Amino acid sequence: MSAVVRTAPLHDEGMKVVIAGAGASGLLHALAFRACNVAVAAVWDPDVDRAKALADLTGGRVAASFDELARVDAPLAAVCSPPSVHVEQAETLAREGSRIVFVEKPVATSDTELERLRRLRSCVPIVQWRAGRGLRALRRAIAHGELGSAPVVSCDLAWGRDDDYFRSRGESWGAGALLSIGIHAVDAIAWMLGKRIEGISGMLNDRRAAGGETAAVALLRFAGGALVSLRISLDGAADSTRIVACGRGITARIEGGESDPTAGAVSWSAFDERTRARLGALERDTPGALGPPLLVPYIAGAVDAIREGLSPGECERLPSIGDVFESHAAILGIYAFTRVSRAA
Repeated sequence: MSAVVRTAPLHDEGMKVVIAGAGASGLLHALAFRACNVAVAAVWDPDVDRAKALADLTGGRVAASFDELARVDAPLAAVCSPPSVHVEQAETLAREGSRIVFVEKPVATSDTELERLRRLRSCVPIVQWRAGRGLRALRRAIAHGELGSAPVVSCDLAWGRDDDYFRSRGESWGAGALLSIGIHAVDAIAWMLGKRIEGISGMLNDRRAAGGETAAVALLRFAGGALVSLRISLDGAADSTRIVACGRGITARIEGGESDPTAGAVSWSAFDERTRARLGALERDTPGALGPPLLVPYIAGAVDAIREGLSPGECERLPSIGDVFESHAAILGIYAFTRVSRAA
């Protein structure tokens, strides 16, 4: 297993990032890093025009190849390429643990890749849904026992994706709806519950030549008895996300769009006004982002932790691949489960 090379706290003038992938994710990462006073040193993308556009926007230079990007002197890197190459690129950019590498989700597309990535102790997953105050308030309420020992949680993601969206990715993308998008919800809910996943099942529906499923249902059982259902469809009219948790006479609901699904106010329902007032006070006392884009406060917290000399996994602001391993493994397990079910 690769060791983490701990560095001294970094000053703003020494903080630079290289970015692999100049699509929508690369753009958002670049802007988020710049908001944290991290300079974009270089950008690489197979599409040279796209790489040049992002480099011109952010003040970085265009790397002629991925290998050249990896050689650029910068303590940070961001992997914003298609999921099918996340692990390969992270391994190269990590420089045997001497560079912190931010890896977009899904961080890997197979169990083998996931295990390889976990060995890279200097990698940080992008789990920005954790930054929303609504989700953080729900997490606190559950930790305090407000929803009992085994809450039931449902999550619905109805996101609109047309045929051009799928054609632009192609079969080389390496992830369908559940892994590419649903992983954000599975990770957020697992983090909210704070329990291990003990059971999984699910169903997938391939409705387009999209290189993967465009609709899915996932069922998860957590240690202690909590149950979760996740329903996702990419045929929605608009991007809509809803998380509902209930238990011990309390129902909590968060709703939002793609860029702020966990940042909205929690709608608390309870049998008495005193309970609702207590939960409302808990929410107001919870720090967290109140609007989009959630990537900015998430990157800001991680960068601050790095500046303090911390390594991935040493604090909540800077999670490691180990912190998202179980949620990825659960979805990959559902894929395996559905393959066996179809074969039968």
